[in-house]
Amino acid sequence: MTQPPSTVELHETAADWFLRRRDERWTPADEADFERWLAADPAHRETYAGLARTWDDFAHVPRPALAADAAPARPPRAPVDAPLPRTGHRRPGPLARLFGALPAPAVVAACVVLIVGGWFAWDNVPRYSAELATAHGQTERLELPDGSSIVLNMDSRLQVRYYPRRREVLLTQGEAFFHVEPGPERPFTVLAGNSEVRVVGTAFNVRAAPPRLVVKVLEGKVEVRADKAARQNPVLLTARQGLILDPDSRRYQTIEAAADTIGDWRGGQLVFRRARLAEVAEELGRYLGRSVTLQGSGIADLRVSGYAATQAPESFLESLPDLLPVRVLRREDGGYLVAGR
Repeated sequence: MTQPPSTVELHETAADWFLRRRDERWTPADEADFERWLAADPAHRETYAGLARTWDDFAHVPRPALAADAAPARPPRAPVDAPLPRTGHRRPGPLARLFGALPAPAVVAACVVLIVGGWFAWDNVPRYSAELATAHGQTERLELPDGSSIVLNMDSRLQVRYYPRRREVLLTQGEAFFHVEPGPERPFTVLAGNSEVRVVGTAFNVRAAPPRLVVKVLEGKVEVRADKAARQNPVLLTARQGLILDPDSRRYQTIEAAADTIGDWRGGQLVFRRARLAEVAEELGRYLGRSVTLQGSGIADLRVSGYAATQAPESFLESLPDLLPVRVLRREDGGYLVAGR
């Protein structure tokens, strides 16, 4: 499978088209090839348009006077794609004065280098950044400058970067609940390993707990990509929907998610609605910091409903025999064994 170009490669390609279109040898066939390149991917048109805007902005930026300005002025050369003036002389613009000693192709090439470098730097230097990490049993809330917020669950770590045209969060481990203020011009993306969750304005929960990624949507819509580098259609999730993803195989399962189970840990309790015992054991084990092992045929698929306090998960675990045909045994290492009766 062909991998999509990197951001740097895309800007370099756009700059090459930009430079070639100003060459007097440009032909209608070249223009047709250029139009096909623009139509191949929305990112192509967006990148080229941004480069053209930056060129225009740069051309209008004044510069300090140079000693060379006092030299006799040469007849100005009109831009490639502009008509010659009928009468009189045209005052050289700031780019022509700045690079007046260079041949015209070199001037264009030098300007493109400056524009691409400046555009790339502008678009990839964050205007806001933050890092947040939590210990076991600790949660933290982070208020973001656009009114969005993140609540980070225990044993979790993330980085936030706000760029001019996008908002990105790197969830390196653990779990977080996001409330995102709308901003179509600056999409909000959560990156977890090779996977990507992209939203415009919504509330959702993401757990990066290898080997699975779990996304649940409380409000709005999100798009989930198993591999952000692959050209595959994203999975669209709406309110009260979820997805369990294996990033390695890219296989996923969509699930229904009750509203009170999405980010329930923020209120200090875990809500189980006919959850599989295997999932309950895994969840309680995270909060215990110890393993909860199941033993016995078929008990993993037993269904459990109830509430467990995040600060005392052992209480719910030890009450399981009152709800299900199981025994709960404490192990010497502090973990638990849940066995069928």
